[in-house]
Amino acid sequence: MVRELREALDDHQFEVLYQPQVNLNSSAIISYEALLRWRHPLRGLIEPQDFMRSAESSGLIIPIGLQALDMICAQTASWPEHMMVAVNFSPRQLATPHAAHEILGALDSSETPLSRIIVEVTELGVVGRHAAETLHVLHNEGIRIALDDFGAGFASFSALSELPLDILKIDQSLTWAVSAAGRAGDRAFMVMESIADIARKLGLDSIAEGVETAEHAANVLQAGCDMGQGYYFGKPLPASSIVTPV
Repeated sequence: MVRELREALDDHQFEVLYQPQVNLNSSAIISYEALLRWRHPLRGLIEPQDFMRSAESSGLIIPIGLQALDMICAQTASWPEHMMVAVNFSPRQLATPHAAHEILGALDSSETPLSRIIVEVTELGVVGRHAAETLHVLHNEGIRIALDDFGAGFASFSALSELPLDILKIDQSLTWAVSAAGRAGDRAFMVMESIADIARKLGLDSIAEGVETAEHAANVLQAGCDMGQGYYFGKPLPASSIVTPV
């Protein structure tokens, strides 16, 4: 797969889709998350979970990430300045010595306002010192930082005090668990409510992921989450299909 990923990078086979992130109280779209896809010439559209591990282990995630950032900047250039875009970065991307310089350089060359960009970090439990330093540099320049998949995997509470976070994204598994019947759903609701309360006390926005039904939306709003993301609000779409409010 590594050979195919190199070819995909050279042939610009990667593309970006955008999914809305919605204010739960007003239903207004506040931002979009940029989601990477691989348009394979034989296998069609490939989801990140099917190629990201190879991209990470080979180091190709670094040039792929920069190419994706260039695409995102070009595709969102005409959007209103207040419409933010969340861009995913892995700790490996952020840990390279020149990561902050490369990211800021791409934004500067495309004249993308730094206030528009949200750097969304995955697998925060394994973020090392160098990646954390990159996040601090980017945050000091005015870029917002989001912690993804909180409540699942390796994400830990230590990240809340050690990293310059602005947004806490609650993992979709918790959103779905809240809708379970009986005690399991009640306990999941209390966990989500506690996470949303922690985010609020830390001055962070909270986003519930995986909102797929009206029931999900009502539950996460009741739990105190600020925003929601999921198929209930909109599926990922190419930039050409998105009409942003002025």
